[in-house]
Amino acid sequence: MPEPSEQQVATAELSRLAAALDVVDARAELNHRYRKLITDSRQALAAHRVRLTQARGIGKKLMVLVKAAGPDFRAALDDAEAAAIDAGLAQADELVYGT
Repeated sequence: MPEPSEQQVATAELSRLAAALDVVDARAELNHRYRKLITDSRQALAAHRVRLTQARGIGKKLMVLVKAAGPDFRAALDDAEAAAIDAGLAQADELVYGT
């Protein structure tokens, strides 16, 4: 089995992460440091493929961003946005924890 740093993931397979990042970017009140995490993640997702370790990093960033958005963040979302966040966090869990 190849090392995780050598394994590649097609960014098209990370669409749930990308959609969740879009919701966080549009709806969360975040400072410039958190916005930088979004920018960095989008730059990585602009490629056709990323290393598995990069994909895991994007998943971790999404987890941090949702938490940083605050406890009332989800309550302000409509059903489609909440579903996008849930799907993105589920994909992040799959990448980070292998669930």
